[in-house]
Amino acid sequence: MLYTMYVRPVWLVLGGFYISMKLKNAIDQFIKWKGLEIKQNTVRGYYLDLLQFCLYMRNPDVEFIKEEHTTDYFNEMKMLGWKNNSLTPKSSALRKLFEYCRMKGMNTINYEMIQVVQRNYTPAKVAEDWEIEKLLELCPVNTSNLQQIRNRAIITLLRDTGARSGEICSLNVDDIKPGEMKTVIKTEKSRGLAPIREIFWEPETDQDIHRWLKARNELIEKLESNHKEIRNPEALFVGYSSWQAGKRITSHAVSIILRKLSRRAGLDTVNPHSFRHRRGHELSKSGANNSIISGILGHSSLSSSYIYTMMNSSELQEAYKKFRPAKSSKYRTVGY
Repeated sequence: MLYTMYVRPVWLVLGGFYISMKLKNAIDQFIKWKGLEIKQNTVRGYYLDLLQFCLYMRNPDVEFIKEEHTTDYFNEMKMLGWKNNSLTPKSSALRKLFEYCRMKGMNTINYEMIQVVQRNYTPAKVAEDWEIEKLLELCPVNTSNLQQIRNRAIITLLRDTGARSGEICSLNVDDIKPGEMKTVIKTEKSRGLAPIREIFWEPETDQDIHRWLKARNELIEKLESNHKEIRNPEALFVGYSSWQAGKRITSHAVSIILRKLSRRAGLDTVNPHSFRHRRGHELSKSGANNSIISGILGHSSLSSSYIYTMMNSSELQEAYKKFRPAKSSKYRTVGY
């Protein structure tokens, strides 16, 4: 059998040449380039979002794609039940891909013609104290269950620090010093304002962490005695069973843990970020300014802290009652 090499067409553009490229190859090159400046989790998200579009388009030459293809793609996703908030990052990823292709000199669509799907505003979920207590009831202090001991330490650490779940998952055993109730972490989304910061926690949480450290040591010893690989021996929070045993848990795993606990407690899902909103809201109510809030929560800019200085509806109602205008005498008649 004779094999022939497929040669892609070469197009003349403004006196120069460029080589036509398949969409999948363009995505691979973009991800490799973009991966140098953003977090790996973000890169992975871009990659999966772009692969979905590539599958929808059946991997054509990238120059073949028109803006109506992207519009049809998002309209069909909506017809299948996808929400705007899920489509926003996908449209943003497409824009960034074609911006990269243009910078490479490819004759592709203008990335500005790809509409970014607008998010639907929904009030940020703020974890309530009573909700956290219900979660902790499912992870009691006096238990020998490894899963419950670990989950309690994660919950109380999220509650006290307001740290991102990824920052909690990135902690190592050596980061925890007996009795200090604080540690230094790398700020997950910093762009240079505060690349590292300290987080602090309370004595109850410190006890939960050290209870987990003891249980974790027992888990590691058990795995080693069974000649099982410890994939992340440095990690503070690791999996405890099956193929996850000894492996650093992820932000996604924390979300699953909280979703399952919320369901068992009969609650709407208490997500990891709701602990962060709770801490920011507490700081604001205590009189902390945006600079303090940004420092404690590790915001990349002060503007990120403004959301926590905004009152919720019940607080606004209380403020209205406190500062309501005096009634004019002309309204003080029967029926008013």
